[in-house]
Amino acid sequence: MGAALMLNRVRPLVLAVLAACASLSAHAGLLDDDEARRAILELRQQRTKDTAASDAKLRDLNAQLDQVKRSLVDLNAQIEQLRSDLAKQSGQNELLTRDLSELQRHQKDLQQGVDERVRKLEPQTVSLDGKTFQVEPEEKTLFEDALAKLRQADFAGGAAGLNGLLKRYPASGYRESALYWQGNAQYGLREYKDALVSFKALLTQAPTHARAPEALLSIANCHTELKETKAARKALDDLIKNYPDSEAAQAARERLASANTAAAKARKN
Repeated sequence: MGAALMLNRVRPLVLAVLAACASLSAHAGLLDDDEARRAILELRQQRTKDTAASDAKLRDLNAQLDQVKRSLVDLNAQIEQLRSDLAKQSGQNELLTRDLSELQRHQKDLQQGVDERVRKLEPQTVSLDGKTFQVEPEEKTLFEDALAKLRQADFAGGAAGLNGLLKRYPASGYRESALYWQGNAQYGLREYKDALVSFKALLTQAPTHARAPEALLSIANCHTELKETKAARKALDDLIKNYPDSEAAQAARERLASANTAAAKARKN
């Protein structure tokens, strides 16, 4: 009786404790669900923020990439423009180089032409018949043209040219040689008296000239052609006496010997 009574008294208390525990357990479960929800919401919000930030960064990167692409396009356009400009510049440089080369060649040609004209106007040094002297370009041309005519047996042209030279340049360094060749031209024209004048003028003006012995031999020839035998012999004698070592003197000796032989034969006959 006593134990049963005790049990009956304790049972409500135990039930109350059990109920309280169950209530606490249920409340604790509710708290855990709320925290989980909050955690999930917070996680979702954080992921949303992270996603938005990532999207923003991605948009920024895309914008920067687009800008870089545009910059590259502009840079490529500038590079192509530079290439085009360089090609044009290179072409212009080649053209300028050709023009400069052509200008330099033209300038060189002009300078050579000027130098040539100056040389033609400047006095020139000439060595002729053992004599060196200065002559004017025209003076030299007159003498050389006259000799060229003589070589072609144009005695009239040669004589006229030499006469013109002596009149235009009476003190010419060519004077003695011109007198000698003038005498030869006149001899070729059979103008023996005029030839004598030319040869004797040479001997009078320049008795030591290289052509003097030949001039004296030519004087003998002119007298021979004029049938002036004594004058011819005297010229040969003077040649041997005055220019004994010359080739003309040797020719005079041979001619005199031949003449003496012919005279001896004539006397015998």
